[in-house]
Formats: sequence, C-alpha cells, structure tokens
Amino acid sequence: MCGRAYQTFTEDELALRYLTERSKRRPIPPIKFNFNLAPTQISPIILVQDGDRRIGLFRWGIIPFWAKDVQSASKYSLINAKSEEITEKRSYKVPFQKQRCIVPVSGFFEWKKSGVSPKSPFAIQAKDHSILSMAGIWEHWKSKDSEEEVWSFSIITTSPNSVIKKIHDRMPVILEPSEEAQWLNPENQNVIALKKALKPCPDSLLEAYEVSTLVNSPKNNRKEILEPLD
Repeated sequence: MCGRAYQTFTEDELALRYLTERSKRRPIPPIKFNFNLAPTQISPIILVQDGDRRIGLFRWGIIPFWAKDVQSASKYSLINAKSEEITEKRSYKVPFQKQRCIVPVSGFFEWKKSGVSPKSPFAIQAKDHSILSMAGIWEHWKSKDSEEEVWSFSIITTSPNSVIKKIHDRMPVILEPSEEAQWLNPENQNVIALKKALKPCPDSLLEAYEVSTLVNSPKNNRKEILEPLD
C-alpha cells in the first residue's frame, strides 16, 4: 500500500510541471510543504475540469458516492485502490473510467519488516529528485441530508518493482510523462488501454534510504523526517 508521502515543492514548481499556459492564468491554491502527508489530510492533485488542467486541494481517502457520511466511509480505508480490482470495486469503477488524477509527490514512505519492532521506515524518491506523478482517482461526494460536500482521492497501487520489493509488497503506480495526458483526459474511457499504465515504474527511476521512526506519527511534520538514518 501507499499510506504516507511527502511534498516539498511550491505552487510555482507544480504549475510549471503540469499546467498549460491557459490554466496557469487561473488562481492557483497556495501549497505548503508537507513532510508527512497522511490519509484524511488535504493534498494537491492534478485533474482536468472544463477542458483544461487545474490544481485542486482534495482529501486523501475517497468518499464514494454511495456513502451515507464521511465517518462511515472512513471505516473502509479507501486511501489506495488496487490496480487488480479497480474495474470491479464500485467505489473505484466509475472514477477510474472518467475521474482520474495525478497525485504529485516528492517521495513516499514504506515500512520494511525486519523481524524486530517497530518496522523500519524508508523514504523513496526519484533519483533526480523530480516530482513523481502517482496515478489516482477522485470523487465528489455530497450529503443528502446537509450541504456538506467533500472532494477526495485515492492512490492506485500495483505490484512492486525490484527497488520496492526489498521493502514492501506493493507500490503506487507512478506514471511516465508520456502517459500523463491520456491518463488525465476524462474523454479517454478505454479501460483496457488505461489499465496498461497500471504497472510498476522502471527500477532506474527510484532510490530508497532508511529514515528515523519519527515518520511513524503524522504529528511529526518537519524536514528532519527526511534525513537519512545514521
């Protein structure tokens, strides 16, 4: 699974990486560094609405359309969507067809079982420290009983490449730049073609290093979390 990540980029860097010239003219929400992004927190995502790309601030953990309320949906832990099940689960099927997004991160964390407690946390990032484009799906939930509404997302996971396999048995789907346009295009509803993108990224893209157990608590949100363990 992917249950923690970090984002150390500015809104200008995000806009330069993902937005078109037209979409850059729209207001861009302020983005703060998040060294320990956890489920239920708000994260920037990239999506297409009204025919163009935009940056939205969405809740991590999909609230499906059928949920009675946010609390009941949270019981199902819908922070990750398994690629193998994404066309079968009713929480993910429709979003996968036409509500796809990119979750931009500077890196993510996974915990390695080592026969001791606690597990050993690792930070995983691009070797060139570029922004990673995690494949995601989004949903807009609106209460039937009040005016409450929530925009949310889930990260799609797949089997691990050889870098991640040493640490964990799942990894997020990381899109290649050449795949991003078709992934974001809501008019592209070719499920067979889209599922081909749900694969482990090349081993050469990533590097991993052990960090301290400070990352275990979402309350710890500071740059020291990213320092390599001595």
